[in-house]
Formats: sequence, C-alpha cells, structure tokens
Amino acid sequence: MVEFCHKQMLKNLSKGLPKSIYILIITLIFSINGNSAYSQGTKNKINDNYQPKNDLKLLSVFPENKNLVTNPIDSLLAQNQEKVENFQLKEEIRSRVREEVDYTFRHATSLLSIFLILLTLFPASAAIWIWFLQTKLSNKIFITEQEIESFKYDTISQLKEIVNEAKIILDELQQQSEQADEKIEQLQKDTLIQYSAAKTDNSESLMMANDYAKQADKFFFAGRLKEAVSSYNQALKIHPEMADTWNNRGVVLTRLKMYDEAIVSYDRALQIRADYADAWNNRGVSLIELQHYQEAINSFEQAIKVKSDYADAWNNRGVCLAKIQKYQEAVKSYNQAIAIKNNYSDAWNNRGVALMKLGIYGEAIACYDNAAKIKPDFFSAWYNKARCCILKGELEAGLKTLKKAISLNASRCQEMAKNEPDFDEIRNNEMFNKLIN
Repeated sequence: MVEFCHKQMLKNLSKGLPKSIYILIITLIFSINGNSAYSQGTKNKINDNYQPKNDLKLLSVFPENKNLVTNPIDSLLAQNQEKVENFQLKEEIRSRVREEVDYTFRHATSLLSIFLILLTLFPASAAIWIWFLQTKLSNKIFITEQEIESFKYDTISQLKEIVNEAKIILDELQQQSEQADEKIEQLQKDTLIQYSAAKTDNSESLMMANDYAKQADKFFFAGRLKEAVSSYNQALKIHPEMADTWNNRGVVLTRLKMYDEAIVSYDRALQIRADYADAWNNRGVSLIELQHYQEAINSFEQAIKVKSDYADAWNNRGVCLAKIQKYQEAVKSYNQAIAIKNNYSDAWNNRGVALMKLGIYGEAIACYDNAAKIKPDFFSAWYNKARCCILKGELEAGLKTLKKAISLNASRCQEMAKNEPDFDEIRNNEMFNKLIN
C-alpha cells in the first residue's frame, strides 16, 4: 500500500516538476524504502533468534534441578549460558541499530514532506514575491518621477528668477546708459559750445571769456574773492552758457556771505545743466546760512539723486536735519556719508554731536576719537569731546580734552567755552577758569 502511494505521488510530481527535482525525489523515496525494508528484515531476524533465547532461558531458569541431569547436560548448559550472554549483547546492538534506522526513516520522511510542501507553495510564494517587487518598483518609480518633476519645477523657477534679475539689471543698465548719454550730451554742450559758437560768432570773444574764467579761478585760490567775482562776471557777459562758471561764481559769493546772490548764480547753472550735483549741493549750503532748512534739504536730496555716492551732500543733509532737531535722521545721513568716505572727519564729528544730543555719550565720544585720529589738529572734535565728557560726568577727562582743544585754537575754543551751556556745572571749577581765561 505504501509503495502504491509512493508510485502515485511520483506520477503526479513528474508532471509539473523539473527533471532534476524529480530525480531527487525518486532517490529520496527509494532510500526511505530501503531503510524501511532493512528495518523490517532486522525485526524478523531478531524475532527468529529470540525463540532459542526463550528456550535456553527455560533451561537456565531452574538451576535447582541440576542434580537431575547428567554431566553432559551440565556441560551443555555451561555452553548455552555463554551463548545466551553473546545473544543478549547482539540483541542489544540490534535494538540500538533498529532505533537508529527508525529515527533516520522518520527524519527522511519529515524532510520529504517539507520538501513537497515547499514545492507546492513555491509557485504561490514566487507570485507573491514578484508582486511585492513590482509594487516596490512602482512606488520607487513614482517617487523618482515626483522628484524629477520637483527638480524640473525648481530649476525652471530658478531660471525664471535669474532671467527676471537679468532683465532688471539690463533695465537698470539701460537707464544708466541713457543717463550717461544725457550727461555726455550736456557735457558736450558745456565743453564744446565754444567751438559751435566760433562758427557763428567771433572765436576771439570765446577765447577771451575762457581767459576771464581762468583768471577768476586764480583770484579765488589766492583769496582775492571780489576780484574773482568781477572776472567771472566778465566771462559770463561774453559767454553766458557756461554752467561751471556760474557755479564757481556762486561759491565765491557764498564765501563773501552774499547768499542770495550766490543762490541766483547756482540757479543759473542748474538751468543750463539740471543734473549738476555740485550746484545743487552748494545751493543747499547757502540756504542753510539763510536758515531755509527744508529748502536746503531738498537741494541736498536733489544732489544725492543725481549722485548717490556724494558724501558731502549726505553730510550737509545731516547738518541741516540736526538744525531742525531731527537728530536720529541726521545720524542716518552721517552714516551714509561715512560709509562712502570712512576718513571723513567732519562727518564723524557731526555724527558725534547728533549722538550727544540724543544722550548717547559713549558712542559720541567714539565718533570724536575717530575724527581726531583722522585729523589730529581738528580742534572742533576735541572741543566737542570735552563737552561730552563733562555731560557724562567725567570731569578730569573733560578738562584734559578741553586743554587739548585750546592748545590747537585758543581764541575760538576759549570764546566758545565762556558761553557753552554744557559747561555750566563746572563754572566754579578753578582748573576750568584757568583754561578759558
């Protein structure tokens, strides 16, 4: 029956298995049948040998009857007793062999069952594994596609930003180019007008106008301001379209404290050249002297609009803001001037004054120190530092700094100190009175 089952199983397996696996199964089955047959034969042989053992055992069971038998029987019993012991030993060996064979048979049968189960489940397991791999691969492909799309979007966005920035830069360059063209055109009008005039007018008169303007410049640098104004007037009579000459004339008039006439001269220069930054700045200075602070601020801002890195215009704007007590805005304006020109001693000094007005004494003193470091003989910076030290309560440092300022410009510093409100708390100080007197 077992053999028939094995044959039927082999027939079924042979239909759907590879040849190598089929041969392996046949080998295992024949091995198991061989072990089984060997086990059965061993059992029969043991049973055959077991009957004599019982018979012999009967003879040895009754030792008390030894007197009933003859000497030959005793000899036979002794021999049988030895055979019995040998037989028992063999029987024990056979029993152990039988146990090993049974264990091997059961182990082989279990392995075959597991193998058959695995062969049965293999197609389903393979299908599940393939499905798992396909799912994992699909997810990976989906994630990769998303990453690619995200990368494409980010790249396109960055390219768009770069393109937009490039457009902005190009627009700015175009505007700057247009402004440069306008400036060049205006300069051409100012510098080459003598040549165009020479074709229509007398070239000798143009040369004469330039000579008067050059002579006026020499008078100005020599400190002969009235003569300089007279020469500029002569030049402008001959050629009234020279913007530089109008601006220079306004500077001389400002030095002469003729502020209204100076502003008229600057306005004529700006009529000829509207983007004349120096004329806007100089106009603002004259307006400060006339205490027209808001109009002065507007002039400085026009100069900055034309020339954003104009340090003097930023500094002068700060001075004007400080005059109307807008100290925080003044500090910002001074900051711009210093950022453009770090060694600008006037801007450092003016920034210190504004900070002192805001009660920020420590930073104000640092500003004065910077101004004095850039320009050691800058008496105003030393004087203002002395004021700040006294306000801060540092009497010894204040008197020492005031002494330094007086050593640089005694008349100015002593005169200012006599009427300085910041020194009111030390009016009765002996050392202070010695310094100012």
